[in-house]
Amino acid sequence: MDINKAITFATDDDRWISKLLIGTALIFFSFLIIPMFFFYGYMIQIVRNVMAGETYPLPEWANWGKLFKDGIALFVAGLVYTAPIWLLICCSFAFFIPGANTGGDVGDILLGIGIFALVVMTCLIFLFVIAYALIGPAIMIQYAREDKLSACFQVGTVLGITRDHIGDILIALILIFALSFVVSLPAMVPFIGWIVTFVGSIYLGFVTGHLYGQIGAKVGGTLKEKSFDPAG
Repeated sequence: MDINKAITFATDDDRWISKLLIGTALIFFSFLIIPMFFFYGYMIQIVRNVMAGETYPLPEWANWGKLFKDGIALFVAGLVYTAPIWLLICCSFAFFIPGANTGGDVGDILLGIGIFALVVMTCLIFLFVIAYALIGPAIMIQYAREDKLSACFQVGTVLGITRDHIGDILIALILIFALSFVVSLPAMVPFIGWIVTFVGSIYLGFVTGHLYGQIGAKVGGTLKEKSFDPAG
């Protein structure tokens, strides 16, 4: 795992600033949801380029239809895998709200049950989040390799990638978490700090794509060996 390369590779590209600014604009309008799909697709392309051994893996902002397709596929895969988390959150409120809205002894009992259920559900949600964080890189790598949504749900393959490369995945996740913390610090300063955080978030996406691409390059050969056409 070449951490230094993952952090600095983007600046090797002559057009890295313009590519960074385009990504920043997408993040700025992320409240519209759809722009995020394009950025997810862009990250997938970084993963593919690193897996293919491209000298300058930071892609152009081109073929927007392909970026959108890849981004929405990754979003759907994440939604399906995290469905248990959303279900647990709903169950937590389903237990807690009736007790909070009912008076008397019955209300106190229901409230106690609700609080206990909320604690249990919170613990389960935490475990699911950890589990998803560990398999998340493998899901992205699997999609980048196969270029189809169904590949994300080849659970045996996803778990196999996670198991075989758990050391690299942990290193990547720790680095991403640390950089996320650093990137979030300027947000405490209004306006200028928010802009810096937007830009930093995009650069963090570049780093994440490169880290996952390095892991993916170790899985079943490079994309060039598979004759994969990223435009197709």
